[in-house]
Amino acid sequence: MDTSEETDIQPAALTTPVLPGANPPLWTVNFILICLSTIATFFAFHSTIPTLPIYIQQFGGGTGMAGLALGSLTLAAVLIRPVTGWALDNYGRKLIYLGGLFIFLFATIIYIWMIPVVLLIVLRFVQGIGWGILNTASTTIASDIVPANRMGEGIGFFSLTASISLAVAPGISLWIIDSFSFPVLFITCSVLTLVAMLLALPIRYPPAEKRTERLRFAIIEKSALQPAIVILAFTFTYSSVLSFLPLFALEQGLLSSGIFFTAIALTTLITRPLSGLIVDRRGRGGYNLIMLSGILATLIAIPILSQTATAAHLIAGGIFYGIGFGFLQPTMLALCINRAEPTKRGGANATYWTGFDTGLAGGSIVWGLVAVAYGYSAMLNLTVIPIILAAIIYFFPLKKPSFS
Repeated sequence: MDTSEETDIQPAALTTPVLPGANPPLWTVNFILICLSTIATFFAFHSTIPTLPIYIQQFGGGTGMAGLALGSLTLAAVLIRPVTGWALDNYGRKLIYLGGLFIFLFATIIYIWMIPVVLLIVLRFVQGIGWGILNTASTTIASDIVPANRMGEGIGFFSLTASISLAVAPGISLWIIDSFSFPVLFITCSVLTLVAMLLALPIRYPPAEKRTERLRFAIIEKSALQPAIVILAFTFTYSSVLSFLPLFALEQGLLSSGIFFTAIALTTLITRPLSGLIVDRRGRGGYNLIMLSGILATLIAIPILSQTATAAHLIAGGIFYGIGFGFLQPTMLALCINRAEPTKRGGANATYWTGFDTGLAGGSIVWGLVAVAYGYSAMLNLTVIPIILAAIIYFFPLKKPSFS
C-alpha cells in the first residue's frame, strides 16, 4: 500500500481553524472509519477475555495459568505503549496502526490450531504487543480527526466502541464456544481483525511532522501525567469488580454477575457522549462537574456491591458504576489529549493507556491478596481508598494544570 496517503490531511488541531460560531462536522468519513475499525478490534479483544481462561482450564492449565492469559497481554501492552507513542509522534500513524493490527491478527490466527496452553500464553504476550500498538494508535488517530472544539464530544462517542463491544462481545463469544467450538471463535476474531485492517486502509491519515530532529524518547508525556494517574487510581478500583465480583456473586448464591456488566455497559452508552458534550461546552467547570459526579457515583456503587445478596444489588451497583466509569474514562482521555501539544498526542495517549492498564493489572493482584485475607465484602469496601486518592490528585494537584 502506498504510504503517500499519509500526507493527505493535517491534524485538526493544527490546521482546522475554528471560526466564531462555527461548528465543524464530527461524523466525517474518516471518523466513522476509525470508529468502525476500532469496534471490530474491540469485539475480537473482548471475545477472548472470558473465553481464553476456559480454554486454558479445559486443555490442561490450572487457575494460575488462566490468570496469566490476561496478565501476559496487559504486561506486553504496558511495555510497548511508550515506544508506540514516541513512534506515532515521530513517524506518523498509518503504518504503525496497521502494524499493530497485523501483530494482533497473527497471534489470533495461530490460536485456530488449538495450540498447547504454554504456547498460547506466549502468543498472548505477542498479541498484547499488537493490542498496545493498535489501541494507542487508534485513539491518537481519532484525536487527530476530531475538531479541536469538539474533542470531548468526539472522544466520548469514540469511547462508545468499547462500551458497545463490552456489552455484546463476551456473551456472543461464550455462545460460540458453547454452540460450536474454540476454532470457530478464533476464526471469527481473525475475520473481525482483518475487517478492521480493511476499514483502516482508506482513512486519510495525518502526516508525520517533518522535523530537523526527532522527539526524544520518554516513557511519560508530562502534560498527560495527572489525568493518567487519576485513571490509574480509578481502574485500580475497577479491577476489583472485573476480577472478583463474579466469584463474590457465586459465593452469595447468585448464578451470575453478568447483569452487573450489562448494566455498566448500557449506562456508559449514555454517559460517555454526555460527558463529552458537557466538557466541550463548559470547559474547566465541565471537567470539574463530570469528575465530581463520576467520583460520587462510584462511591455510591461500592457499598451497594459490597453487600450484594440479590440481582437488584448487581443492577444498582452496575448503574452507578456505569455512571462513574462512563464519566471518568473518556473525560480523562480528552483531558490528556487537550493538554498535549498536537505533535505529542501519541505520547499523551500512550501515557493515558499505560495508566489505565497498570491500574487494572496492579489492582487485580492487590485486591486478590486482600480478598484472601479479609473476604470479598471487606475487599470491595476498601476500594473506596483509590477513588478518594483520585479525587485528591485531580482537585488538589501540586501544580495548577491547564484546561485548554
